[in-house]
Amino acid sequence: MTKISVLYVDDEPAMLELTRIYLERSGLLSLTTIDSVKNALDILKTHSFDAIVSDYQMPDRDGIEFLKIVRERYDGIPFILFTGKGREEVVVEALNSGADSYLQKGGNPGAQFAELEHKIKTNVKHRRNHLALCESEKKYRQLVENAQESIFIIQDEKVIFYNPKFSEFITASGFTSEEVVSQSFFNLIHPEDQPILRERYQKRIDQDVRFPRYPFRVINRKGSIRWWEADAIRIIWNNHPATLNFSRDVTEEYHLRERVKESECRYRELVESLPKTVIELDERFNVVFMNRAGREKFGYTCVTDTTLISALDLVHPDERARINDAYLQTLKGNFPLAHEVTARKSNGSTFPMVVYITPIRRNDSIGGFRLVCVDVSEFKKLQEKLEQTNTKLNLMCKITWHDLTNKLTALRGYLELLKRLTTDEKASEYLQKSSTIAGILQDQISFTRTYQDIGVHDPEWQRVNTVITQSCAKLSLENIRLTVDVQNIEIYADLLLEKVFYNLFDNSLQHGGHVTEITISCRNAGEDLILSCEDNGIGISPYDKEHLFTCGYGKHNGLGLFLIREILGFTGISISERGEQGRGARFEIVVPKGKHRLASDNLQSVGGKVTS
Repeated sequence: MTKISVLYVDDEPAMLELTRIYLERSGLLSLTTIDSVKNALDILKTHSFDAIVSDYQMPDRDGIEFLKIVRERYDGIPFILFTGKGREEVVVEALNSGADSYLQKGGNPGAQFAELEHKIKTNVKHRRNHLALCESEKKYRQLVENAQESIFIIQDEKVIFYNPKFSEFITASGFTSEEVVSQSFFNLIHPEDQPILRERYQKRIDQDVRFPRYPFRVINRKGSIRWWEADAIRIIWNNHPATLNFSRDVTEEYHLRERVKESECRYRELVESLPKTVIELDERFNVVFMNRAGREKFGYTCVTDTTLISALDLVHPDERARINDAYLQTLKGNFPLAHEVTARKSNGSTFPMVVYITPIRRNDSIGGFRLVCVDVSEFKKLQEKLEQTNTKLNLMCKITWHDLTNKLTALRGYLELLKRLTTDEKASEYLQKSSTIAGILQDQISFTRTYQDIGVHDPEWQRVNTVITQSCAKLSLENIRLTVDVQNIEIYADLLLEKVFYNLFDNSLQHGGHVTEITISCRNAGEDLILSCEDNGIGISPYDKEHLFTCGYGKHNGLGLFLIREILGFTGISISERGEQGRGARFEIVVPKGKHRLASDNLQSVGGKVTS
């Protein structure tokens, strides 16, 4: 027990000293002695005490007057009247005025002061217990009144107490407080939920059975349904058993959970119906889910067959170390876009498979992986067949080209001999036409051979200067001024890029008329690069421009410009003619972003200008 502070008021100095000695002897009391009511009231303004002991008869004011002032100003402090006056009317007045106890002076000092100490301790203890109870009740009221859950007490099936949150429910439901407290609480419950709630309520009342938090439906005046979640305990209220209930409206959460369940159900149905294999792994690469297509593909008859399978069990033993290392990298965030493995079925047979892997994240960490697996067996077979077919076609074409070229060479040779042997003008005319046709056939054979090579090899970055130089070496440009100003540009194109510039130059020589200058330049157009090839010839008519890149259109064999467009288009590069008739042809090659670059990052100035 903490030390008790006592204010003792008495006009007799000897009593003040004697009382202090006796009461402080135990060490549990601390006395402040005052010789008058006036001085006592002054000290009470600045100090608080656990108890007051006062004499009755004093010069300025008596103990009863002092008591009345204390009760008026300091309600609740234990007050003990300690006096030599023993008249009955004084005792009655003291008790009626609010005194907690009364003790008459006189008799054995030891027994008298022991009784006084006992009265002080007893009354202070009662006072402290009362204050603690009041504080507890205050906190309880604050807790109940400010709780965000509905708190209510049910006794004999009726609500006999509720907090403001429950009152909000009453208002929102369209009922009045009188309607709710005058009927059974279970009348507000959905009929389908009433039996189980009544059963639990009765077991709680009769047997003090505890149930986990559970949901149920309540109905408002309009018949609308809200979902509640409740917990309850058995208590004694006004000497009778009752239940203290805690509940909250979980309608939105319930609907959200239902939507989540529905979404998960749709997800599972969707995944189960997919024709591709879908597998989910935990962070240790164990299979936790495999859809129907996967179970059928790998040879598992039911879902439980896959519960103890590792992802490595689905891979050929020779590849397990590689796949394990790759999956360990995924735990560090290094996710491959796709990887190919040799998959292993439950019966030991294998097939090629491409796997696409994505992480399953939980709380900002990787909790597993989702795999989409594609059987590429048919693709592999088709690829092998295509390669075999291409090999056969290429071999056949090479033999055909070789034989046709030899035959046409021989044919043209015989035609030339016939032209020398005949003097008949009509025969010579026919022989010339035959020779021309043979030449066209030979050009077409050469074209088909070149056209077939488009896309045979992967595109590469090629320096434009170098490609132009190589194409010029195969043409006779002695009387042509060629200017090349293309910086140190590289473009990503088919390996037949040399044919593009060769045909452009040849087109100028064959159809440009009086061409003496050809210029190759470049410029930026936004993020694109434009390569221009222009000459000072006769140009191209507007009519011819519409059909310029059509296969077979032209004055010779009509294949050169068509071939140019096909070679460039393989990597997304386009070409058009922008010249003016009478002022020369100008072909513009548009190289999109990502398909052009400088040969070196530190080359910022224009370079590679060549004039011949």
